[in-house]
Amino acid sequence: MWFWSQANIQRPLAMLSYALNYAAGGSIWGFKAVNLAIHLLNTALFAVLSTRLLGYAWAPRDGDDANAHVRRTSLWAWLLATAWALHPLQISTVMYVVQRMELLGVTFTLLALLSYWHARQQQLRDGRGWPWLVLCVALVGIGYLAKETTVLVPGYALLLELTLLHFAAIKPSVQRNWQWLYAAGCLAAIAIFALYVFPHYSIGSGAFASRPYTAWERELTQLRALSTYIGWIVLPLPGQMHFYYDNYLISTGWLTPASTLAAGIFLASLLGLAAAMRLRRPLMALGIGWFFMAHALTSAPLPLELVFEHRNYPALFGILLALTDLIWWATRHAHPRLPAILATIFLVALSFFTVLRAATWGNPLQLAMTLVHDNPTSPRASYDLARLYMDLSHDDPQSPLFARGIRELERGAALPNSSPLPEQALLLTAASEGIPAQMAWWQSLFDKLRTRPLGPQEYRALQGLTSRAVEGEANLDPHRLSEAYQIVLARNPNYASLHVQYADVASVLMHDQPLALSHLQTAIVLNKNDPDYIHRLIGYLLANSRLEEAATLFKQAEQQQPSLKQDPHWMALRTQLEARRQGR
Repeated sequence: MWFWSQANIQRPLAMLSYALNYAAGGSIWGFKAVNLAIHLLNTALFAVLSTRLLGYAWAPRDGDDANAHVRRTSLWAWLLATAWALHPLQISTVMYVVQRMELLGVTFTLLALLSYWHARQQQLRDGRGWPWLVLCVALVGIGYLAKETTVLVPGYALLLELTLLHFAAIKPSVQRNWQWLYAAGCLAAIAIFALYVFPHYSIGSGAFASRPYTAWERELTQLRALSTYIGWIVLPLPGQMHFYYDNYLISTGWLTPASTLAAGIFLASLLGLAAAMRLRRPLMALGIGWFFMAHALTSAPLPLELVFEHRNYPALFGILLALTDLIWWATRHAHPRLPAILATIFLVALSFFTVLRAATWGNPLQLAMTLVHDNPTSPRASYDLARLYMDLSHDDPQSPLFARGIRELERGAALPNSSPLPEQALLLTAASEGIPAQMAWWQSLFDKLRTRPLGPQEYRALQGLTSRAVEGEANLDPHRLSEAYQIVLARNPNYASLHVQYADVASVLMHDQPLALSHLQTAIVLNKNDPDYIHRLIGYLLANSRLEEAATLFKQAEQQQPSLKQDPHWMALRTQLEARRQGR
């Protein structure tokens, strides 16, 4: 699991949890049940953290004794955590199994922050805080194996210092050390951004080549995205949260659209409010800062997608914390039952909206149709609905659902910013079911490969067509497939996997061995410094009985790197090749 994760997704802890689910039976129910269990654990951890924060920040009301104050703040803390747990925005994170990475990342973030808080309380009482700080660092390291967002723990800790703890300690030397440590950390973060992040992802670096927006356009768009997130949190009305946001409008300037500037002013005002209220209402300032810190990575100038609901899983707590502090302040001199009445109304409303959304997510067809109805210009929503129609039709061309699937794929293919996946599905369906493939489908595929940024969906569409055709599962026109590869290779000639896939088309489908060899040779030239790649490629050719191609590549590889002749693995491959060629 460790080595597989290092070569693929770099999140071995999350991958291990999926593997354990699979080993335990691999049912859909089991995967979702574990997600829900982690969510409930996170709810308890947020309740504990909230109890610490509220008890530290809120002074007792006149006439309250210490025990009554503790009970009251504990009740508010659990209400806050319950609101966080029940919010309808959490449905897609908890029920979408892949977001277990987000769930586990938050688990270790909260454990690390609780350890940090305990360490700092120990230092305020002249106790030994360093063992808890060591534990905090260890928890961050473990959490990093689930999701990289645990690296934000120092940022959350800095917010705690700026709003509540103020770097205080019994010993003045400890206080100075904390101030120096955080100052150095901030300077290091600025240096990393200025010397690595900005140059690496700036205009002209190529990092955004697979995206239809630049780093600057992404940052402008994030102003609107963050404002939208706050709207969802405060007023989570049905129909606002679409799950898919692949059609989210890109901001290309401060006034295109004009809401970009308005969103920037709104967010700047929030940050100004947090700074102004840092001493008078520290929890409000902490909550606002928490929201921005939670989005510090996903809203940075990185080549990520623009909008995802699950990014608010930890950020949601910040806005709810600020609202809780506001309600506490506004009702301090009101009737004692007023806060309870407001909390009940709010929790009942959240529960109602969550039940509605959970019921939709519990029915695959209803979910797919709802996502298309609420967001009809989303290519991904359209593609999911079309796939579901096809599954329910059991690929029977006589089924009414089959025709619906074809129509939805054609509609999705024509949507702005649609990937080539609908065209791939149309062509494969036609080839598998023996119905005529329309030339318009091929032409639409070619147009998208010429004009869209080449990203994972473009490569996935082409690879899917090739694998099904080469394996004999779909009778596709090899010359059309060849034309698609020529278009993509003209735009990205240094992608070795494309050359290997095109060689498969040339060798297996077109029976053009010289063309296949030329692209295989290009692939090993592109990876001439990676003997393992060359070894795997020749092994692949041997496994598919393409012996002459394997022999030609073997000779070329030895000419490129004579040292391969002394490699034991290479010698074993030579023996295998000779045996296969001699028919043994």
